[in-house]
Amino acid sequence: MIVVDLIRNASGELYGKISYEPQKNYLLMKWMGPCSEEEVKTASMRMYEWQKREGSKKNCKFHVHDTKELEGAWAGLVDWITNYFFPLNFEHGLRYNISIISPDMFSKFSSVELKKRSNNKVTTILCETISQAESWISKNYDV
Repeated sequence: MIVVDLIRNASGELYGKISYEPQKNYLLMKWMGPCSEEEVKTASMRMYEWQKREGSKKNCKFHVHDTKELEGAWAGLVDWITNYFFPLNFEHGLRYNISIISPDMFSKFSSVELKKRSNNKVTTILCETISQAESWISKNYDV
């Protein structure tokens, strides 16, 4: 796993870590603690910058969002993600968004809502663990 970016809030606290897994060819965002909608957008756009710069060259089709340590709802961002973020990334090769769901009820609800609104460009898959996500990627790598 290669660390690509560390994202900190205005107070300097780490709330996002982006890594690339070259063996399975996916980008991982590990979300930590609470973050505002603007912070989620900022971190997400850093993923997009990587996808545009590196992901398209590597034929990276998978983004994994580990939300196990994310606190709070981000359901207000579902429209932004499906109508703005996913189409941007789709243009650079993204086809699947895999969410490792949080035990936090509000965050979990947000992941479920995102899956419901998945469009025909980027499909959202829900998993319980990273190993489950990696297994899904391995089975679907050539799709």
